[in-house]
Amino acid sequence: MNKPTFALVLALLLQPVWADKGGTALDQIAAVVNSDVIMMSEAQKRAQIMRSSSKAADSLSPQDLLKQAVDSLILENLQIQKAEAAGIQIDDVTLNKTVAGVAAQNKLSLPAFQQALQQEGIDYAEFREQTRRKLMADTLRKREVQSRVKTDDPQAASAQADEQYQAWLQELRNDAYVEYRIPVAPSGLTLQ
Repeated sequence: MNKPTFALVLALLLQPVWADKGGTALDQIAAVVNSDVIMMSEAQKRAQIMRSSSKAADSLSPQDLLKQAVDSLILENLQIQKAEAAGIQIDDVTLNKTVAGVAAQNKLSLPAFQQALQQEGIDYAEFREQTRRKLMADTLRKREVQSRVKTDDPQAASAQADEQYQAWLQELRNDAYVEYRIPVAPSGLTLQ
């Protein structure tokens, strides 16, 4: 493909998808993570969840909150990609027990919990999938960090585990192809 044609195709791919001639955008790519994409709608939904669940998020500008949401999704995608490559899977029985546990922590029956999620604007199927992804990432994190901790002292092990977790996240990020499609400051990825 010659350079002008490639540039035209690339420019068209980077533009938002339009639903109609009136100019209503359907969605945009917020970031590319290896061969996956994070859509702007995912990032905005994550930012909304972060704002509603964290007092610290209230002090952030919408742009900074969106950046943190994209960073969170990038790290999550990297961990899920690595977990899938390692063959880590979460079966429905484990997932159901975890979701029931979350409902119980909130002192709700499962149907009442589903209704509470719906009232918050959270789709139950999405919540289940998000929980599955978190369990996969947690399993991978435990596996990776435990193999790096080299002490028998519980306090030292906890501190070393936190340090190793941050180092492992940085390694994941450094080994990945990540491209932001939203405006970001040159500070890079926020590790959390």
